[in-house]
Amino acid sequence: MFSMRDIAKQDNLLLAYNRLLTNPESTYKNFFRDTYSAYGMAISKNIALLHKKVKSGYLPVDTVRVFMPKANGLSRMYTLMSIEDQIVYQAYANVLAEALVTNPKVKRRYKKSVFGNLYSNADSLFFYQKWQDSYKAYTKAIIKAYENGNKYIASFDLTACYDSINHHLLRTILKDKCHFSDNCADLFIQLLARWESSDGLELATGIPQGPQASGIVAEAVLQEYDLYIERLQKQIPFRYFRYVDDIRILADNEETVRWVLFLLDKKSKELGLFPQSSKIAIHEISNIDDEIKRISKPLFEDELDDEKKPDIAVNAIKLLMKEEPADLTTIKRYFQYVKQDTKSNKLAIAAVEKFPNMIHSFASYVQRYPRRIPPTISNYIYKCCQDKTQQFSSGILLQAVIGNLNDKDAHRFTELAKQLLNADKKSSFIIDSRYRLQLIAFILLYDSKFGSRQKNYIKKSNWWVRSNVVYQAQKNGSLNKLGPSFIEEYIKSQECELATSGAYCYLLAPMPNNLPPVNTLSPYAQNIFKQAGVIKRNRYSNSQIQRYLKELANIQQKLQWKKKLGKDHDQIERTLFTAIGYWKTDLTAFVNIWDTMDDRICSLITKDHPELGGYTLGKIGAIVQSRGFISNMPKFHKMCMELHQLRLHSHLSHSEIKSTHQYTGPIPQNKRRLIIKLIKEGVEELIQYW
Repeated sequence: MFSMRDIAKQDNLLLAYNRLLTNPESTYKNFFRDTYSAYGMAISKNIALLHKKVKSGYLPVDTVRVFMPKANGLSRMYTLMSIEDQIVYQAYANVLAEALVTNPKVKRRYKKSVFGNLYSNADSLFFYQKWQDSYKAYTKAIIKAYENGNKYIASFDLTACYDSINHHLLRTILKDKCHFSDNCADLFIQLLARWESSDGLELATGIPQGPQASGIVAEAVLQEYDLYIERLQKQIPFRYFRYVDDIRILADNEETVRWVLFLLDKKSKELGLFPQSSKIAIHEISNIDDEIKRISKPLFEDELDDEKKPDIAVNAIKLLMKEEPADLTTIKRYFQYVKQDTKSNKLAIAAVEKFPNMIHSFASYVQRYPRRIPPTISNYIYKCCQDKTQQFSSGILLQAVIGNLNDKDAHRFTELAKQLLNADKKSSFIIDSRYRLQLIAFILLYDSKFGSRQKNYIKKSNWWVRSNVVYQAQKNGSLNKLGPSFIEEYIKSQECELATSGAYCYLLAPMPNNLPPVNTLSPYAQNIFKQAGVIKRNRYSNSQIQRYLKELANIQQKLQWKKKLGKDHDQIERTLFTAIGYWKTDLTAFVNIWDTMDDRICSLITKDHPELGGYTLGKIGAIVQSRGFISNMPKFHKMCMELHQLRLHSHLSHSEIKSTHQYTGPIPQNKRRLIIKLIKEGVEELIQYW
């Protein structure tokens, strides 16, 4: 049985961090390279801090969505997660992968019927086996099946597979087939629900797109196809090959293929997944090479002179662009060899206009430009920036050219950035985070002024933009425009991304004033400064109570909770975390749990402050007329009494109301606003008084 103890082990969390670094998929990593580096500067201490968070009850950070263009003109959503969320997610994935391969059937399918997201092993820094080897095995298996007489083939692809995975189904699989404890599975599903929520609405479906951990989570569900197929193959002769959610069925007759497709469609609906009808087709194979992508095929002859490769690449791209459907994988591979010149610029622009999902290849081409960016490219990028629907492309292209524009282009892009950010302030339309980041970066680098109005662009941004603007300013040599107070605010922040980016940049470009008092610095900043020798010792509390209170009621005031609560700290910390879990799902349970915390707090604070009067644990109702509490802590007293009355009138406490003999029931949802107001005012007064 796998439990939260397995997830929270420091060795597992450290392995999870290292597996983020070795992820071969660069698109997602490029959003976080600086963050990974900064966090890693004090990795042992940061992992120890994260271990404490996971052990006491981990609260995730709101995710950021980016929308990458697809070939059909629509977009693919990527989920940007905080560094610690990524580590926790990967830590769960590490345990899940081990749970899956304990079933010998799963390992036996590797490179025989299942070829995508193949787990490496427990000791490997790489989470998956090399995808290139897996894909080659996939194509070879299809060819061999064809050569053995299976002439009919069908492709079976799922629509938005990751977005469609049902949380209730996944929870059942984790508990029943992967041997997760109830608590471990439930907490994981709670995290997924938070990461995949939209505007505060929990959809109960979907896993994050982008992190490599999602691959193994999807495999836990997709293996249901494998089990189903293996039962079918005992009755019907056909071949089955699956690469993630791309399934190929081969048989020696069309009728069998059609019947298996019908059954797969039925199975999909049982799993809450939906096939892409436009991609499902049955036909007899005429040329096996047309059915597969030969990624192993070399682009050039072995003895070819390197100087001839750019011209061959250009001619090959022109021919490939005329084909229907175009082989985009090969076009992208050829673009790595194209030499930047006037003719190639026009070809590159034509390619990205025809195939929007080639934006990364085009951005790489632009970033490698050996001279100042020419008008052909800068004009195209300027036009993109004016199109609200091309924000992802604009962001990655602005990142590619910043610092490599002539003065005229730098000025006009900066003026455009100011216009766009001011317009967004009046009516929000900038939805892509990298686009917003680069607009701010242009003003920061090229404009002579970066005052409070410009800094407000940063403050109104999400955590990803706010942390990365500091990294980019440091690289571009414009960090001094932000000023010491700006960086000081970062290194005092309790947000991991802000604190680590601030500390990282402070070390690379020290501010003219002295470091603030150590006990005012964020734990993350302290860890980095301690590792760098800037400070001699850390001075922070590992208590998560402050973070939990901010999450629940936006309570900003601080208190030395470990010192005040003493031996009761850990229990109150866990109780508070449990209460927050019930806040969204069960208001009655939340109030009942909160009432027990009020009881414990009252017993502790009266020991420190005898002027409040005596108190007996378990008798919170007895202070209803307490003069000491009413005169010294009226808001805290009001919170305790009103929440206690709500508890007494709820069905989780008593079957009937004592004074009226009416039946009790759940606490009404319309009490939420009152409850949170009572808690905020009461706890803030408690902190101030204590």
